[in-house]
Amino acid sequence: MRVRLWLPVGLVVAVVATVLITSFGRDPWRTGCTGPLTAPGNPTGSAAAVRKAVDESARGASIGYEVVDLSSCQVVAGVNAQQRFASASVVKLLIALDALERQGEAAEDLVERMLTVSDDNAASALWTAQGGPQIVQRMADKLKLGGVRPPKKAGQWGDTQLTAHDVALVYRHISAVASREHRQLLTTSMAAAPRTAADGFDQHFGIPDGLQGARWAIKQGWGSSAERTMVHTTGLVGGDHQYVVVLLTSWPEGMDRRAAGRALTAGIGRVSEPVSPA
Repeated sequence: MRVRLWLPVGLVVAVVATVLITSFGRDPWRTGCTGPLTAPGNPTGSAAAVRKAVDESARGASIGYEVVDLSSCQVVAGVNAQQRFASASVVKLLIALDALERQGEAAEDLVERMLTVSDDNAASALWTAQGGPQIVQRMADKLKLGGVRPPKKAGQWGDTQLTAHDVALVYRHISAVASREHRQLLTTSMAAAPRTAADGFDQHFGIPDGLQGARWAIKQGWGSSAERTMVHTTGLVGGDHQYVVVLLTSWPEGMDRRAAGRALTAGIGRVSEPVSPA
């Protein structure tokens, strides 16, 4: 026997409205930073302290570092922010943006897995479907990423070259220019990144462990390229303002990635800009 439950029209409307507000009302990472990033006085900010903390933890790193206050659209700290590094999994930000623009909902499941647990198989599937290196070129042109270069070998997406400043511009785009739907999918996925990635690596080095208690949405990177070990921590960090924090590092071949990750955590722990817990 089918039981019919009749509800007052006003109650039905209220329930539907509540669901919609809960599902779509929150957009915590949205900012108004639609213009170019400025750097009054070429600030170094916390760069020296971050560099020192990385070196004290483990020697041999080349670093690229930038902190951006998205509330004012200003670079507030940085060093070697225009130096190119092999991207490792940080290029997944570009893959995700391109896939959502070109495939829409059809790409959402792969994008979510690629960003949350940093799944390489998901990245490779999207990379192949969207033209490989053409993804990098399209996004570099669209976002005006001056330091980005596609990988020399078409299948090696982790060899994409980028700078700390390029990565900051990508996060600026996500926070202020990307559609609300895309921003929510991207930031929700990155904010849900578990400690253990798909390959078993602890991906809470750097920003999550270095800025404990802060609200974050991260994309980390680790891997090897051209006889160097790459370990990167990047993300949006929320406190009184919204910030982008990017620390890219390149180490001598054979460097233990876990030790490098601990060094990044030590470095990020010295960020002195007001990226306080929300």
